[in-house]
Amino acid sequence: MSDRSRIWPIAVIAGAALAALVVWGDVAPTLRGPVVLGFLLVGPGMALVHALRLRDRLAELCLAVALSVALDTVLASAFLYAGDWWPEGTLAALIAVAVLGAVDDLLSTASPRRAPEAT
Repeated sequence: MSDRSRIWPIAVIAGAALAALVVWGDVAPTLRGPVVLGFLLVGPGMALVHALRLRDRLAELCLAVALSVALDTVLASAFLYAGDWWPEGTLAALIAVAVLGAVDDLLSTASPRRAPEAT
């Protein structure tokens, strides 16, 4: 795995940790909005789209933003329709999706996959 291909998964994990820190930590509320919005716009989608290994970086970023907004909407709607509106729970679920996707991306490219041996 090249160093360039590790940038996005590590950035997604760092963004998720930062979003969790500003929401559940003792951080000024003025920082909370921009940090969480940045994570919600890019994090969950990039964790999943980066695994596609697209060659076009702009297309990868556009797909990541679109998928992030879709995931944000679906999860928030699911909590709302379940009758349990819980923004912190929605963020926790999105952080879990982002971190799991990024870790999977890191692990899948860290170990080369071998072709099955012919018998």
